[in-house]
Amino acid sequence: MSRLHDMGGRYGDGPIPVPRNKNNQVENNEPTFKYEWHAKAWAITLAAGALGEWNLDISRHYRECLPPKDYMNYSYYEKWLAGLTNLLVDKKLISIEELKEYVSLVQENTSIVDVYENIKLDKRTWLAKDVQKTLGWGGPSLRKTDITPLHKIGDNVITLKYNPNENVKGGHTRLPSYAMGCEGKIFSYNGSHVFPDKNAHGIGENPLPLYTVEFKASELWGLAAENGNDKIYLDLSLIHISEPTRRRGMGVGGGLGEKK
Repeated sequence: MSRLHDMGGRYGDGPIPVPRNKNNQVENNEPTFKYEWHAKAWAITLAAGALGEWNLDISRHYRECLPPKDYMNYSYYEKWLAGLTNLLVDKKLISIEELKEYVSLVQENTSIVDVYENIKLDKRTWLAKDVQKTLGWGGPSLRKTDITPLHKIGDNVITLKYNPNENVKGGHTRLPSYAMGCEGKIFSYNGSHVFPDKNAHGIGENPLPLYTVEFKASELWGLAAENGNDKIYLDLSLIHISEPTRRRGMGVGGGLGEKK
């Protein structure tokens, strides 16, 4: 899939603005949340995810599927809220009518706390006292499998030239378009992890060997690369790469290793 969100390396948008000091050094003093509502958007998204109705890959895919006009006009956390809203409606956790009622109350400066104070919380509600502990656990995607890795550190590999989601037409993929059909080198093997291309559509975790692949900037962007020797690292599943001895640009993956 290549939707508007898959913007890496595309022409026409110019460089990403990076704050620099008077010595032209990159400044790293950006606040965690620039505005208070950013923190609230982040918290609401995490709290809703605790209901267990979707996984991380599904929530990411919902943001990817926003209409192009909205995707270009929304800020980062506006995308989060828009994707979350669509998820809540699709999962029937809230209705369009309820959303309209809420917006009306906000526009009227009505206290939302007073209106909804007697609502009974879902048993799955994420309580404030549990937040720090739960965030400490994170969302580990490492899984045990009996799949033998096909590649070792230092191996040259080629990514798929065209990578449609084999299960869902126009579906999610973690192989960005700018890295398709490119040659790289295995930098590390990270064990078997949940395969997002399937997990994003609720059809199972299907864990696969995950590699960090090193690419030269010149391989990804040719003469347009600012510095052709710069290194770019992508985490790619086994199915996204193949042996370099195969015909370059083949639309097939490396396949699975034999079971032990």
